[in-house]
Amino acid sequence: MGGAARRGAAAPAVLPYVTVVLPSVVAPPARPARLRAIASTWGPEARAVFVGHGHLPKEWPTFEAWTCDGYPKNLLVPATITDAMGTARLEWVLRKVSAAGVDFAFMANDHTAILAPNLACFLKRLDPAAALYAGHALAQRNGKQPPEVFNSGASGYVLTRATLDLLEAAWAAEDPTCSAAAASNRGVTPVDTRVAGRHVFHAFGPVRTSTGGVDDWYRRMHEMLEFSDPPAHPLPSGAACCDGHTVSFHYVEAAEQVALHAALREDFRDASNGDRDKWLRQHWPSGTRNLGGYEHAIPENDPPKRADFRDLVTATLALATPASCPAEPLVLT
Repeated sequence: MGGAARRGAAAPAVLPYVTVVLPSVVAPPARPARLRAIASTWGPEARAVFVGHGHLPKEWPTFEAWTCDGYPKNLLVPATITDAMGTARLEWVLRKVSAAGVDFAFMANDHTAILAPNLACFLKRLDPAAALYAGHALAQRNGKQPPEVFNSGASGYVLTRATLDLLEAAWAAEDPTCSAAAASNRGVTPVDTRVAGRHVFHAFGPVRTSTGGVDDWYRRMHEMLEFSDPPAHPLPSGAACCDGHTVSFHYVEAAEQVALHAALREDFRDASNGDRDKWLRQHWPSGTRNLGGYEHAIPENDPPKRADFRDLVTATLALATPASCPAEPLVLT
């Protein structure tokens, strides 16, 4: 049962959830800067819990139980679980989060940019008492037919209270198929979270998502999906890239994290082209301001391309920031 149902009350206006921020495998030395960028942007609103080994910045309190505020918080992994033990770490973290009594856990990493109002909107439309594993579905063969479907950890995925309860029951029963050594999804398979073909969770940043400039492996993993009929899963770009309730982007380094958050919060989209150009030159990361390997700098020396870049960022932000949250429940299949 979900937290609200356990309390015997109507669903609260703000659902009890946390965003679990696991360590990214990309550029680990940049992690402290990424965590501080998250703390200064979406972290407090999306209730970020920073998972780490050894040392985490001490300015944030320790995560012990679900609360409405005081985020971000730290969750230090025991020394017996090393950096290389990713599945064992995930099991330990899920046990901790489940024991905290949340209705939803949104699992992401420190390279993920989250639009906190859209995440809250997505969760408010779900039933925590229904088992759910929802994110950006991909598929891989691994010698299997049909291909195995899973959610991108990069773009983040939602686990409900019911899903956490299933895991707890399997761990209590010492089910060998639900251990770090033999990971299993317990029959809770990924669902199609697209809206009219547009993704809500994105495994690349806003620029590469909009331009379709993604890696080949990512395209292949979409082509193997069988959600659509015929079983091809095209990856849209341009104006069709993002649903209006987009929750996340990935491969977002610290400087772009701050710039993206500021652009979403300021009157960037309503400004004139000249003012938007000026804003981007002042705020968007460049080669000298922590530009990550998956990010794009402003084409400063090419005015037509610079205008295209400006229009692209403007359009992406417009697509990713809806005017309101729908009231009807969200039914995912």
